[in-house]
Amino acid sequence: MSPLLILFAALAQTPTPPDDAADAPSPASVEAEADCEDEDEDEGPWTGSFGLGASFFTGNSRAFTLTGDALAEYDSPVWALTLEADGAYGNAAAEDEGEREVTAKNLGGWARGDYRFTRLLSAYAFLGAETDHPASLELRTEAELGAGFTVLERKEESNELLLRAYLGGSVARDRRFQYVPTRESLPDVTLWSPAVGLTFRYDINERVHLREDAILLPDVFGETRVLLDSTSKLSVDLTERFALTTFFELQHDSRPAAGKVQTDTSLSLGAELEL
Repeated sequence: MSPLLILFAALAQTPTPPDDAADAPSPASVEAEADCEDEDEDEGPWTGSFGLGASFFTGNSRAFTLTGDALAEYDSPVWALTLEADGAYGNAAAEDEGEREVTAKNLGGWARGDYRFTRLLSAYAFLGAETDHPASLELRTEAELGAGFTVLERKEESNELLLRAYLGGSVARDRRFQYVPTRESLPDVTLWSPAVGLTFRYDINERVHLREDAILLPDVFGETRVLLDSTSKLSVDLTERFALTTFFELQHDSRPAAGKVQTDTSLSLGAELEL
């Protein structure tokens, strides 16, 4: 038999590779994808961040303010836990005056736990403590229990939209003390009230994020008093872990300590590092 015929017969018996063989992923790319998946799995349910801000003025007035905040969050399909702390310190004086006046001196810490019955309904518990010397607040302790209702929720890889409302009961006790102009004790105040809260999260794009948290506490059992606390945050990511932030805070107390105004607002700029 001709050697040429033997060669043709052997080629006819050789299986033809599939057309998409060239499109099959290489072993190196498969390994890289596996490494990325492992990194995502290693991130775990805990996330955290901390931020710092500062402002300084010289000239006709000399003033400075330092602010800081820290946040740790645990998130799972059933449980969610949030630990938060923030504080500020500042003082100011006119150029021709030697004494400096404290303009900010506050510190607070809060813990919140949520148990999700379904995607729409959850129960929560909240504990907090804070002090604010310019507002004559030596220590406020508060506790809250209630239910959460998810109104809107959309979570994608680089986009989040969340609107959640809360309804519960709250008790808060203010231990008041006047630090300036003279130091003296003030009567303590206890607030029993329903609690109406709102949480809003919106990612404008991959780098710009908007956050809003608000709580309303109207006292319906004692003297007429309303507390309102609102925090708005806008952050711009410069890298995956570093962002510039701005906070606008509003605190309203319809019956503050003697000699104090009802509404405090603050606008601060800073930087935040994600852990």
